[in-house]
Amino acid sequence: MRFSTSILVGLSAGLVLQVWTLAFLGRVGGEALYVRAIYAPVGFLALAVTEGLVVAAQVSAGIATRDERRDVLRPLPTHLVVGGGVLVLTAAVFTAGSGVILGVLGVAAEDRPGVVTFVVAVCLTSVGSLVPYAGGAVLRGMGRAGASSLLSVGFTVLSMAAMAVLGATTDLGVLAVPVGTLVASAAAGVAATVLLRGHLPHTSVRWLRRDALGELWAFGAPVAATFLLLSSVNFGYLRVLRDAGTADIAGFGLGQNATGFFMVPALAIGSGAAVAANLRPGQSRREIDVVGLSATLRVALPAYACIGVLAYVLRHPLARLLTSDEAIVAVTADYFAWTGPTSALFGGTLTLLTYLEQIGRASAAFALNTVYFAALPAIASSLPQPVDSTTLARLLAVSNVIGFATCWYCAWHLVRRTR
Repeated sequence: MRFSTSILVGLSAGLVLQVWTLAFLGRVGGEALYVRAIYAPVGFLALAVTEGLVVAAQVSAGIATRDERRDVLRPLPTHLVVGGGVLVLTAAVFTAGSGVILGVLGVAAEDRPGVVTFVVAVCLTSVGSLVPYAGGAVLRGMGRAGASSLLSVGFTVLSMAAMAVLGATTDLGVLAVPVGTLVASAAAGVAATVLLRGHLPHTSVRWLRRDALGELWAFGAPVAATFLLLSSVNFGYLRVLRDAGTADIAGFGLGQNATGFFMVPALAIGSGAAVAANLRPGQSRREIDVVGLSATLRVALPAYACIGVLAYVLRHPLARLLTSDEAIVAVTADYFAWTGPTSALFGGTLTLLTYLEQIGRASAAFALNTVYFAALPAIASSLPQPVDSTTLARLLAVSNVIGFATCWYCAWHLVRRTR
Protein backbone atom coordinates (compact mmCIF):
# COMPACT_ATOMS: atom_id res chain seq x y z
CA MET A 1 0.00 0.00 0.00
CA ARG A 2 2.82 2.43 0.87
CA PHE A 3 4.51 1.74 -2.47
CA SER A 4 1.29 2.26 -4.44
CA THR A 5 0.54 5.44 -2.50
CA SER A 6 4.02 6.77 -3.29
CA ILE A 7 3.48 6.13 -7.00
CA LEU A 8 0.10 7.89 -6.84
CA VAL A 9 1.60 10.87 -5.01
CA GLY A 10 4.36 11.15 -7.61
CA LEU A 11 1.87 10.93 -10.49
CA SER A 12 -0.45 13.45 -8.82
CA ALA A 13 2.41 15.87 -8.23
CA GLY A 14 3.33 15.65 -11.90
CA LEU A 15 -0.35 16.14 -12.82
CA VAL A 16 -0.62 19.30 -10.71
CA LEU A 17 2.57 20.69 -12.27
CA GLN A 18 1.31 20.04 -15.80
CA VAL A 19 -2.07 21.68 -15.08
CA TRP A 20 -0.29 24.65 -13.53
CA THR A 21 2.03 24.96 -16.52
CA LEU A 22 -0.85 24.93 -18.99
CA ALA A 23 -2.80 27.47 -16.93
CA PHE A 24 0.32 29.65 -16.69
CA LEU A 25 0.83 29.55 -20.46
CA GLY A 26 -2.88 30.20 -20.96
CA ARG A 27 -2.51 33.44 -19.02
CA VAL A 28 0.55 34.39 -21.07
CA GLY A 29 -1.68 34.25 -24.17
CA GLY A 30 -3.08 32.10 -26.95
CA GLU A 31 0.20 32.16 -28.85
CA ALA A 32 1.92 30.57 -25.84
CA LEU A 33 -0.53 27.65 -25.96
CA TYR A 34 0.07 27.34 -29.70
CA VAL A 35 3.82 27.07 -29.05
CA ARG A 36 3.09 24.48 -26.34
CA ALA A 37 0.90 22.48 -28.74
CA ILE A 38 3.63 22.40 -31.39
CA TYR A 39 6.10 21.30 -28.69
CA ALA A 40 3.91 18.30 -27.72
CA PRO A 41 5.60 15.63 -29.91
CA VAL A 42 9.03 16.64 -28.59
CA GLY A 43 7.55 16.72 -25.10
CA PHE A 44 6.62 13.06 -25.40
CA LEU A 45 10.21 12.33 -26.46
CA ALA A 46 11.41 14.04 -23.28
CA LEU A 47 8.85 12.03 -21.29
CA ALA A 48 10.12 8.84 -22.94
CA VAL A 49 13.60 9.59 -21.65
CA THR A 50 12.41 10.62 -18.18
CA GLU A 51 9.96 7.78 -17.59
CA GLY A 52 12.30 5.15 -19.03
CA LEU A 53 15.07 6.36 -16.73
CA VAL A 54 12.73 6.48 -13.72
CA VAL A 55 11.55 2.90 -14.20
CA ALA A 56 15.10 1.61 -14.74
CA ALA A 57 16.39 3.44 -11.65
CA GLN A 58 13.50 2.23 -9.50
CA VAL A 59 13.77 -1.42 -10.54
CA SER A 60 17.57 -1.42 -10.25
CA ALA A 61 17.40 0.05 -6.75
CA GLY A 62 14.71 -2.46 -5.78
CA ILE A 63 16.87 -5.40 -6.92
CA ALA A 64 19.91 -4.04 -5.08
CA THR A 65 17.88 -3.51 -1.89
CA ARG A 66 16.33 -6.98 -2.11
CA ASP A 67 19.81 -8.49 -2.47
CA GLU A 68 21.02 -6.38 0.50
CA ARG A 69 23.62 -4.55 -1.60
CA ARG A 70 24.71 -1.07 -0.54
CA ASP A 71 25.65 0.05 -4.06
CA VAL A 72 22.09 1.02 -5.00
CA LEU A 73 23.39 4.09 -6.86
CA ARG A 74 25.94 2.19 -8.96
CA PRO A 75 23.94 2.25 -12.23
CA LEU A 76 22.56 5.78 -11.72
CA PRO A 77 25.46 7.75 -13.30
CA THR A 78 25.09 5.71 -16.49
CA HIS A 79 21.33 6.27 -16.53
CA LEU A 80 21.81 10.03 -16.11
CA VAL A 81 24.50 10.26 -18.79
CA VAL A 82 22.40 8.35 -21.33
CA GLY A 83 19.20 10.24 -20.48
CA GLY A 84 20.89 13.63 -20.55
CA GLY A 85 22.69 12.77 -23.78
CA VAL A 86 19.44 11.83 -25.52
CA LEU A 87 17.80 15.11 -24.44
CA VAL A 88 20.75 17.17 -25.70
CA LEU A 89 20.73 15.19 -28.95
CA THR A 90 16.99 15.83 -29.30
CA ALA A 91 17.56 19.58 -28.94
CA ALA A 92 20.36 19.49 -31.51
CA VAL A 93 18.37 17.46 -34.05
CA PHE A 94 15.32 19.70 -33.66
CA THR A 95 17.45 22.80 -34.15
CA ALA A 96 19.13 21.41 -37.25
CA GLY A 97 15.92 20.07 -38.76
CA SER A 98 13.50 22.75 -37.54
CA GLY A 99 12.89 24.07 -41.04
CA VAL A 100 11.68 20.70 -42.31
CA ILE A 101 9.83 19.68 -39.12
CA LEU A 102 7.94 22.95 -38.69
CA GLY A 103 7.30 23.13 -42.41
CA VAL A 104 5.56 19.73 -42.31
CA LEU A 105 3.42 20.99 -39.41
CA GLY A 106 2.52 24.15 -41.31
CA VAL A 107 4.00 26.56 -38.74
CA ALA A 108 4.18 30.11 -40.12
CA ALA A 109 7.66 31.53 -40.69
CA GLU A 110 7.18 34.32 -38.15
CA ASP A 111 6.27 31.80 -35.40
CA ARG A 112 9.20 29.45 -35.96
CA PRO A 113 11.95 31.23 -33.95
CA GLY A 114 9.77 31.26 -30.82
CA VAL A 115 8.88 27.58 -31.21
CA VAL A 116 12.52 26.53 -31.72
CA THR A 117 13.70 28.57 -28.73
CA PHE A 118 11.03 27.09 -26.45
CA VAL A 119 11.63 23.49 -27.55
CA VAL A 120 15.41 23.71 -27.20
CA ALA A 121 15.17 25.46 -23.82
CA VAL A 122 12.77 22.85 -22.41
CA CYS A 123 14.92 19.95 -23.67
CA LEU A 124 18.11 21.37 -22.18
CA THR A 125 16.60 22.32 -18.82
CA SER A 126 14.98 18.87 -18.61
CA VAL A 127 18.49 17.43 -18.28
CA GLY A 128 18.70 18.95 -14.80
CA SER A 129 15.30 17.58 -13.79
CA LEU A 130 16.55 14.02 -14.36
CA VAL A 131 18.43 14.18 -11.04
CA PRO A 132 15.40 14.69 -8.74
CA TYR A 133 13.23 12.37 -10.85
CA ALA A 134 15.82 9.58 -10.72
CA GLY A 135 16.53 10.27 -7.06
CA GLY A 136 12.85 9.86 -6.22
CA ALA A 137 12.75 6.60 -8.20
CA VAL A 138 15.74 5.21 -6.31
CA LEU A 139 14.16 6.14 -2.98
CA ARG A 140 10.95 4.34 -4.01
CA GLY A 141 12.92 1.27 -5.08
CA MET A 142 14.65 1.23 -1.69
CA GLY A 143 11.28 1.28 0.08
CA ARG A 144 11.60 4.89 1.30
CA ALA A 145 8.17 5.86 0.03
CA GLY A 146 7.76 8.88 2.31
CA ALA A 147 11.05 10.46 1.24
CA SER A 148 10.21 9.83 -2.42
CA SER A 149 6.80 11.48 -2.05
CA LEU A 150 8.33 14.45 -0.25
CA LEU A 151 10.83 14.94 -3.07
CA SER A 152 8.10 14.74 -5.75
CA VAL A 153 5.84 17.24 -4.00
CA GLY A 154 8.76 19.55 -3.20
CA PHE A 155 9.90 19.63 -6.83
CA THR A 156 6.35 20.43 -7.97
CA VAL A 157 5.90 23.27 -5.46
CA LEU A 158 9.32 24.76 -6.29
CA SER A 159 8.61 24.62 -10.04
CA MET A 160 5.24 26.33 -9.64
CA ALA A 161 6.66 29.02 -7.37
CA ALA A 162 9.61 29.70 -9.68
CA MET A 163 7.35 30.04 -12.74
CA ALA A 164 4.98 32.37 -10.87
CA VAL A 165 7.79 34.62 -9.65
CA LEU A 166 9.51 34.74 -13.04
CA GLY A 167 6.21 35.40 -14.80
CA ALA A 168 5.41 38.30 -12.47
CA THR A 169 8.86 39.91 -12.31
CA THR A 170 10.40 39.31 -15.75
CA ASP A 171 9.54 39.53 -19.44
CA LEU A 172 10.54 35.91 -20.15
CA GLY A 173 7.04 34.96 -21.32
CA VAL A 174 6.91 31.26 -22.27
CA LEU A 175 10.58 30.87 -21.30
CA ALA A 176 9.57 31.26 -17.64
CA VAL A 177 8.59 27.57 -17.85
CA PRO A 178 12.03 26.10 -18.67
CA VAL A 179 13.90 28.64 -16.52
CA GLY A 180 11.59 27.94 -13.57
CA THR A 181 12.08 24.21 -14.09
CA LEU A 182 15.86 24.69 -14.04
CA VAL A 183 15.73 26.61 -10.74
CA ALA A 184 13.51 23.95 -9.15
CA SER A 185 15.69 21.13 -10.52
CA ALA A 186 18.79 22.60 -8.89
CA ALA A 187 17.14 22.83 -5.47
CA ALA A 188 15.43 19.42 -5.71
CA GLY A 189 18.66 17.86 -7.01
CA VAL A 190 20.47 19.02 -3.87
CA ALA A 191 17.64 17.61 -1.74
CA ALA A 192 17.86 14.25 -3.54
CA THR A 193 21.61 14.13 -2.93
CA VAL A 194 21.09 14.79 0.79
CA LEU A 195 18.42 12.08 1.05
CA LEU A 196 20.72 9.55 -0.66
CA ARG A 197 23.97 10.69 1.00
CA GLY A 198 24.43 7.41 2.86
CA HIS A 199 24.65 5.55 -0.45
CA LEU A 200 26.92 7.90 -2.37
CA PRO A 201 30.05 6.11 -3.70
CA HIS A 202 33.30 6.63 -1.81
CA THR A 203 35.44 5.86 -4.85
CA SER A 204 35.66 7.36 -8.32
CA VAL A 205 32.42 7.18 -10.31
CA ARG A 206 32.20 5.12 -13.49
CA TRP A 207 29.92 7.08 -15.80
CA LEU A 208 29.32 4.26 -18.26
CA ARG A 209 28.81 0.71 -17.05
CA ARG A 210 27.81 -2.13 -19.33
CA ASP A 211 25.52 -3.76 -16.75
CA ALA A 212 23.76 -0.43 -16.16
CA LEU A 213 23.21 -0.03 -19.90
CA GLY A 214 21.66 -3.51 -19.92
CA GLU A 215 19.30 -2.58 -17.08
CA LEU A 216 18.33 0.63 -18.86
CA TRP A 217 17.51 -1.33 -22.00
CA ALA A 218 15.64 -4.13 -20.21
CA PHE A 219 13.62 -2.02 -17.76
CA GLY A 220 13.40 1.42 -19.36
CA ALA A 221 13.11 0.72 -23.08
CA PRO A 222 9.55 -0.76 -23.05
CA VAL A 223 8.24 2.27 -21.15
CA ALA A 224 10.14 4.69 -23.40
CA ALA A 225 8.74 2.93 -26.48
CA THR A 226 5.18 3.75 -25.40
CA PHE A 227 5.99 7.45 -25.07
CA LEU A 228 7.81 7.42 -28.41
CA LEU A 229 4.61 6.00 -29.88
CA LEU A 230 2.64 8.85 -28.29
CA SER A 231 5.14 11.32 -29.75
CA SER A 232 4.53 9.94 -33.24
CA VAL A 233 0.76 10.02 -32.73
CA ASN A 234 0.87 13.62 -31.52
CA PHE A 235 2.94 14.58 -34.54
CA GLY A 236 0.27 12.91 -36.67
CA TYR A 237 -2.48 14.98 -35.04
CA LEU A 238 -0.59 18.21 -35.68
CA ARG A 239 0.04 17.18 -39.26
CA VAL A 240 -3.68 16.52 -39.78
CA LEU A 241 -4.60 19.92 -38.26
CA ARG A 242 -1.93 21.88 -40.16
CA ASP A 243 -4.51 23.89 -42.15
CA ALA A 244 -7.02 24.34 -39.32
CA GLY A 245 -5.56 27.52 -37.78
CA THR A 246 -3.71 28.34 -34.56
CA ALA A 247 -6.85 28.41 -32.36
CA ASP A 248 -7.86 24.91 -33.49
CA ILE A 249 -4.36 23.55 -32.92
CA ALA A 250 -3.97 25.22 -29.50
CA GLY A 251 -7.49 24.22 -28.36
CA PHE A 252 -7.15 20.62 -29.50
CA GLY A 253 -3.70 20.46 -27.89
CA LEU A 254 -5.17 21.75 -24.64
CA GLY A 255 -7.84 19.05 -24.74
CA GLN A 256 -5.21 16.40 -25.45
CA ASN A 257 -3.12 17.58 -22.51
CA ALA A 258 -6.16 17.46 -20.23
CA THR A 259 -6.82 13.90 -21.45
CA GLY A 260 -3.22 13.10 -20.56
CA PHE A 261 -3.93 14.27 -17.02
CA PHE A 262 -6.94 11.94 -16.84
CA MET A 263 -4.59 9.01 -17.52
CA VAL A 264 -3.31 9.14 -13.92
CA PRO A 265 -6.18 7.14 -12.32
CA ALA A 266 -5.90 4.47 -15.04
CA LEU A 267 -2.19 4.06 -14.38
CA ALA A 268 -2.78 3.82 -10.63
CA ILE A 269 -5.69 1.34 -10.93
CA GLY A 270 -3.93 -0.87 -13.49
CA SER A 271 -0.66 -0.85 -11.53
CA GLY A 272 -2.39 -1.60 -8.23
CA ALA A 273 -4.29 -4.57 -9.69
CA ALA A 274 -1.10 -5.88 -11.32
CA VAL A 275 0.87 -5.62 -8.07
CA ALA A 276 -1.87 -7.50 -6.21
CA ALA A 277 -2.00 -10.21 -8.91
CA ASN A 278 1.78 -10.61 -9.02
CA LEU A 279 2.08 -10.91 -5.23
CA ARG A 280 -0.73 -13.41 -4.90
CA PRO A 281 0.56 -16.98 -4.47
CA GLY A 282 -0.60 -19.75 -6.74
CA GLN A 283 0.74 -22.27 -9.24
CA SER A 284 -1.68 -21.32 -12.00
CA ARG A 285 -1.50 -17.66 -12.95
CA ARG A 286 -4.50 -17.82 -15.26
CA GLU A 287 -7.25 -17.60 -12.64
CA ILE A 288 -5.36 -14.93 -10.70
CA ASP A 289 -4.82 -12.80 -13.80
CA VAL A 290 -8.45 -13.15 -14.88
CA VAL A 291 -9.67 -12.01 -11.45
CA GLY A 292 -7.28 -9.05 -11.59
CA LEU A 293 -8.49 -8.12 -15.07
CA SER A 294 -12.11 -8.06 -13.93
CA ALA A 295 -11.19 -6.04 -10.84
CA THR A 296 -9.52 -3.32 -12.93
CA LEU A 297 -12.71 -2.70 -14.89
CA ARG A 298 -14.97 -2.77 -11.83
CA VAL A 299 -12.95 0.12 -10.45
CA ALA A 300 -11.98 1.96 -13.65
CA LEU A 301 -15.31 2.15 -15.49
CA PRO A 302 -17.33 3.89 -12.73
CA ALA A 303 -14.41 6.21 -11.93
CA TYR A 304 -14.01 7.30 -15.54
CA ALA A 305 -17.76 7.58 -16.03
CA CYS A 306 -17.71 10.24 -13.30
CA ILE A 307 -14.71 11.96 -14.90
CA GLY A 308 -16.50 11.95 -18.26
CA VAL A 309 -19.69 13.46 -16.84
CA LEU A 310 -17.71 16.21 -15.09
CA ALA A 311 -15.66 16.93 -18.23
CA TYR A 312 -18.84 17.24 -20.30
CA VAL A 313 -20.91 19.29 -17.85
CA LEU A 314 -18.04 21.58 -16.82
CA ARG A 315 -16.42 21.81 -20.25
CA HIS A 316 -16.62 25.61 -20.51
CA PRO A 317 -15.39 26.40 -16.94
CA LEU A 318 -12.64 23.79 -17.35
CA ALA A 319 -11.48 25.33 -20.63
CA ARG A 320 -11.54 28.84 -19.11
CA LEU A 321 -9.47 27.55 -16.19
CA LEU A 322 -6.72 26.67 -18.66
CA THR A 323 -6.83 29.71 -20.94
CA SER A 324 -8.34 33.18 -21.18
CA ASP A 325 -8.46 33.17 -25.00
CA GLU A 326 -12.15 32.76 -25.93
CA ALA A 327 -11.42 31.26 -29.36
CA ILE A 328 -9.30 28.53 -27.75
CA VAL A 329 -11.89 28.08 -24.97
CA ALA A 330 -14.54 27.28 -27.60
CA VAL A 331 -12.34 24.66 -29.31
CA THR A 332 -11.33 23.01 -26.02
CA ALA A 333 -14.94 22.92 -24.77
CA ASP A 334 -16.00 21.31 -28.05
CA TYR A 335 -13.27 18.68 -27.57
CA PHE A 336 -14.67 17.80 -24.11
CA ALA A 337 -18.22 17.75 -25.50
CA TRP A 338 -17.29 14.92 -27.88
CA THR A 339 -14.79 12.95 -25.78
CA GLY A 340 -16.43 13.31 -22.34
CA PRO A 341 -19.31 10.86 -22.99
CA THR A 342 -16.86 8.08 -23.96
CA SER A 343 -14.33 8.76 -21.16
CA ALA A 344 -15.39 5.61 -19.29
CA LEU A 345 -14.29 3.48 -22.25
CA PHE A 346 -11.08 5.48 -22.71
CA GLY A 347 -10.18 4.94 -19.04
CA GLY A 348 -11.10 1.26 -19.22
CA THR A 349 -8.81 0.76 -22.22
CA LEU A 350 -5.84 2.46 -20.55
CA THR A 351 -6.38 0.47 -17.35
CA LEU A 352 -6.45 -2.81 -19.29
CA LEU A 353 -3.26 -1.92 -21.16
CA THR A 354 -1.47 -0.90 -17.94
CA TYR A 355 -2.52 -4.13 -16.25
CA LEU A 356 -1.33 -6.29 -19.16
CA GLU A 357 1.99 -4.45 -19.30
CA GLN A 358 2.74 -5.19 -15.64
CA ILE A 359 1.69 -8.85 -15.42
CA GLY A 360 4.25 -9.97 -17.99
CA ARG A 361 2.33 -9.16 -21.18
CA ALA A 362 4.33 -6.06 -22.13
CA SER A 363 4.81 -7.06 -25.77
CA ALA A 364 1.10 -7.68 -26.29
CA ALA A 365 0.25 -4.43 -24.50
CA PHE A 366 2.63 -2.48 -26.73
CA ALA A 367 1.12 -4.07 -29.85
CA LEU A 368 -2.38 -3.11 -28.70
CA ASN A 369 -1.12 0.36 -27.79
CA THR A 370 0.29 0.76 -31.29
CA VAL A 371 -2.98 -0.17 -32.97
CA TYR A 372 -5.12 1.84 -30.53
CA PHE A 373 -3.14 5.09 -30.70
CA ALA A 374 -1.86 4.98 -34.29
CA ALA A 375 -5.07 4.07 -36.12
CA LEU A 376 -6.78 7.44 -35.64
CA PRO A 377 -4.05 9.66 -37.18
CA ALA A 378 -3.82 7.23 -40.10
CA ILE A 379 -7.58 7.44 -40.72
CA ALA A 380 -7.66 11.22 -40.24
CA SER A 381 -4.79 11.65 -42.71
CA SER A 382 -6.93 10.09 -45.43
CA LEU A 383 -9.63 12.76 -45.05
CA PRO A 384 -9.64 15.78 -47.40
CA GLN A 385 -8.05 18.93 -45.99
CA PRO A 386 -8.71 21.04 -44.08
CA VAL A 387 -9.55 18.77 -41.13
CA ASP A 388 -10.69 20.77 -38.10
CA SER A 389 -10.52 19.95 -34.39
CA THR A 390 -14.22 19.01 -34.23
CA THR A 391 -13.78 16.29 -36.85
CA LEU A 392 -10.76 14.92 -35.00
CA ALA A 393 -12.61 14.99 -31.66
CA ARG A 394 -15.51 13.04 -33.19
CA LEU A 395 -13.07 10.43 -34.50
CA LEU A 396 -11.53 10.20 -31.02
CA ALA A 397 -14.94 9.50 -29.50
CA VAL A 398 -15.60 6.71 -32.02
CA SER A 399 -12.11 5.26 -31.48
CA ASN A 400 -12.73 5.12 -27.71
CA VAL A 401 -15.69 2.79 -28.31
CA ILE A 402 -13.95 0.56 -30.86
CA GLY A 403 -10.68 0.61 -28.90
CA PHE A 404 -12.27 -0.58 -25.67
CA ALA A 405 -14.17 -3.41 -27.34
CA THR A 406 -11.01 -4.58 -29.13
CA CYS A 407 -8.69 -4.29 -26.11
CA TRP A 408 -11.16 -6.04 -23.79
CA TYR A 409 -11.58 -8.94 -26.20
CA CYS A 410 -7.81 -9.32 -26.71
CA ALA A 411 -6.97 -8.90 -23.01
CA TRP A 412 -9.56 -11.49 -21.97
CA HIS A 413 -8.08 -14.11 -24.30
CA LEU A 414 -4.48 -13.22 -23.38
CA VAL A 415 -4.91 -13.68 -19.63
CA ARG A 416 -6.74 -16.98 -20.12
CA ARG A 417 -3.62 -18.42 -21.73
CA THR A 418 -1.48 -20.08 -19.04
CA ARG A 419 1.79 -18.34 -18.33
